[in-house]
Amino acid sequence: EWTATVDEVESVDLVFRAEDVQGNYRDAARPLVGQESDRHIPVYRYVVPETVGTSGVLRDEGTRTEAIALPANIDPTRGELTLRLQSSLAAVTLDGLDYLRNYPHQCIEQTVSRFFPNMMTYRALSDLGIEDPELEAELNAAVIYAVQQLYNWQKADGGWGWFPNDESNPLTTAYALIALAEARRLGFVAQEDVLFRAQQFLRGTFITPRLTTETWQLNRQAFVLYALARSGDADVARTSNLYEFRQRLNLDARAFLMMALHFIDAEDARIAVLRSNLLAEAVMSATGTHWQESYLDYWNWSTNTRTTAIILGALVQTGAESELLPNVVRWLITQREHRAWKTTQATAWSVMALTDWMVATGELYPNYHYSVSINGDQLARETASPETTRDTLELVQNVGDMLIGELNQLEFERSGGDGALYYTAHLEAYLPVPEVEPLNRGIVVERRYVRPTQAGDEPDNTPITQAQAGEIIEVHLTIIAPNNLYYVVVEDPLPAGVEAIDSRLSISQRIGTRPMANRLDSLRNGWNWWWFNEIAMHDEKVVLYSPYLPAGTYEYVYFVRAGVPGVYNVIPATAQEFYFPEVYGRSAGSVFTVLGE
Repeated sequence: EWTATVDEVESVDLVFRAEDVQGNYRDAARPLVGQESDRHIPVYRYVVPETVGTSGVLRDEGTRTEAIALPANIDPTRGELTLRLQSSLAAVTLDGLDYLRNYPHQCIEQTVSRFFPNMMTYRALSDLGIEDPELEAELNAAVIYAVQQLYNWQKADGGWGWFPNDESNPLTTAYALIALAEARRLGFVAQEDVLFRAQQFLRGTFITPRLTTETWQLNRQAFVLYALARSGDADVARTSNLYEFRQRLNLDARAFLMMALHFIDAEDARIAVLRSNLLAEAVMSATGTHWQESYLDYWNWSTNTRTTAIILGALVQTGAESELLPNVVRWLITQREHRAWKTTQATAWSVMALTDWMVATGELYPNYHYSVSINGDQLARETASPETTRDTLELVQNVGDMLIGELNQLEFERSGGDGALYYTAHLEAYLPVPEVEPLNRGIVVERRYVRPTQAGDEPDNTPITQAQAGEIIEVHLTIIAPNNLYYVVVEDPLPAGVEAIDSRLSISQRIGTRPMANRLDSLRNGWNWWWFNEIAMHDEKVVLYSPYLPAGTYEYVYFVRAGVPGVYNVIPATAQEFYFPEVYGRSAGSVFTVLGE
C-alpha cells in the first residue's frame, strides 16, 4: 500500500514499476480502468461550483458593459470567466448542438434531442450552399446510432417512455416520431413499420375534448396531432375539433396546432387566426420579446424559453412577417447559459427555431469590427466577415486575475456594418464545501451512512463516518418534495474509496435485499420502486430518475462496499427537475474514512 495526497490537477497518470535489485528484470503497468486510451484517473474537486452568466447581442455600433462581482469567500485558485463571441447564428446553433451531443443523461428524449436539431441545422446549411463535412460526419454517426437505439427501445405497443424501462407515453413517443420522420425525409433509413406502430400508439391515446378536460391533456393532444401531421398521418377531424378549444391551450400547444394545420393545408384561414392570437400574447421587455405561459405544464416539458422558441419556429415556418421577430431572436439569445439553454428541450427547439430564422433572413454576411476588454485591458480585437460565420471566439480569464471586493468591468464594443455580435459571459466560481450549507430551492435532500441491519436485529440508523475496508455500508437518501415534482434527477456522489453494489449484476455480492425506494409519509411502502424507475450506478456516483414524484417524503436506500483505505471528501448529493433546473436542492458535504485492516 502507498499513501498519497492528490494535488490540484484534472487527473492523475498512475504508472506502477517494479525492478529487481540487480536491475536485470523490470516491468511497468497502468491501471486497467480510467479515461480514454491513456487510462488517466479523474480528480473530482471537493468544492461546490456557483455558476452565473449573462448573454447579449449587439446589432448596431456601440459599447456595452457588464459588471461582475465575485463572492468574497471564493477559492481564488479555481474558477474562470469564459467569454464566447460569435458573429452569426450559425455559430450559436453549432454551440447548442455540441451541448446536446455531450449531455450526460441518456433518456430517450435526450437521445432524440441529440440528432433531431442536428438534422435540421445540417439541412438548412446545405440549402444555403454551405458545406460542413465535420457536421455531416457527426450527423451520420448520430442519426445511425440514435435510430438503432430507438428501434431497440420501442415497446410492443409502439411507444416509448422517458427511459427504456418506463411505460410508453404519448409525449416521448410523439417527439421520437417527429425525429424519425425527419430522418426519413433526409434520406436516412427509417423502418416504416416503426413509424406506423408509433402512429398507431398515438392514435390510441386520443381524448374527446370537453369543457371539463384538463389543460395538460389538451396540450398533449395538440403535440400528438402535430407529430402525426408532420409524419404524414394527419388527423384532420381531431385537429379541427381541437381548434375549437384553442383558447384553453397553452401558448406552445397553440403553436403546435398552427403547424399541424399548416402541414394539412398551408392556405387554411385558421392559421392566420392562431398567428394573430400568438402575436397579441407576446411580452415585450428591455431584453427582447418572448412568450410567458400562464400555466406551466410540467407534464409536457413546458417552459417559457421552450415556448418562445417553438412559437418563433412556428411563425417563421408559416410565413409570418412581424417586426417582433428580431426581438424574439434577441430574447432567446439572452437566455443562453454559456453554450446552450437551461434544458435539452429548450436547447433543441431554440436551435431549430434560430436555424429557421437564419435561413429566412440569410444572416450569414457580417461585416464589422469588435473588441472585448476587462477592467480596461483589451482581451481581443477581431473582424467579423462571411468567412467567420461558423467560428466562435472563446476567451478565458482566471478568477485569480480578477478583482475581489469590487466590480469587474467587462466591455464589448463593435463598429458599424452589417450583422450582429452575439456573446455570453459565464462565470464559474468555487466555494469550499465545508462553508456551504445544504440548499433548498424546492427540494430537500439529506444523506446518511449507516451500518446494515442484521436479520432479527432492530434497525440502527445512527450515522457513521468510517468503516473497515471490505465492509458493507447502507446509504439513506431522504428527499422531501414540498410540491409535486416532474422528471426528477437525483445525483449522489460516492466517496472515492467505496463502490456502489448493483444488485442487478449476477456477480454482485447479495446482502439479502435490493435497493429500496419508500414513501415515508404514506401507507404504500413496499411497492414504491416505481417512484425511481431508472437507476444508474456509475464509478463515481449513483443517479436516480423519476418521471413523477408526488409531494411527500421519500427514502431511497442502497448499498456500497468500502474498498481502498483513506480519508475521502464526499461531494453533496443534489436533486433537481430535469426540465426545470431552478427547482433544486442539495445536501451537506461530508468526510468519510475507510480504515485498513
